[in-house]
Amino acid sequence: MKVPVQFILDQNESPMFAVLPYAEYMRLIANQNEVQGTANAPSLLSEDGRYIRLPHGGPDAQLDIVELLLLLESKGITDLAINQRAQTLQKFPDEQADTLDPIIRRELLGKDSPYQNTMQAVTEVVDALVETGIFSRTKKSYSCFYRPVNALILDQEKASRFVKAYT
Repeated sequence: MKVPVQFILDQNESPMFAVLPYAEYMRLIANQNEVQGTANAPSLLSEDGRYIRLPHGGPDAQLDIVELLLLLESKGITDLAINQRAQTLQKFPDEQADTLDPIIRRELLGKDSPYQNTMQAVTEVVDALVETGIFSRTKKSYSCFYRPVNALILDQEKASRFVKAYT
């Protein structure tokens, strides 16, 4: 398919601007992001590997990975749905309480945080969790969702070593 493009030339008849349909522009931008990926984005993982900066959690907000791992262990959670949603914390159904986004908001962000109703398990945070090597991505079926969803699997051996290293 040929895309209609108009060129705006400078005084020397050299192309200065290209005018193209908006849909084509959006396709080009999407492809540019796919090529660049997130490799150029700075990691949210701290230098020592213990904390993940929460970009939507307020100033200096961070997720303590040890605290997350101890919480998951206390609840017997070995895998969890990511469940990133742009909705208030109270709107998560009770049966989805032990999924990543509500856990971060409710348990790890702080009871008095004004950011509890802001999605915290954004892609960059999930990427940082995977970057630790303790978690890996998967799609999994859970009874509280009607279809398989994005989830994280916990490598319990690595988690145990991680916790021992920081406690």
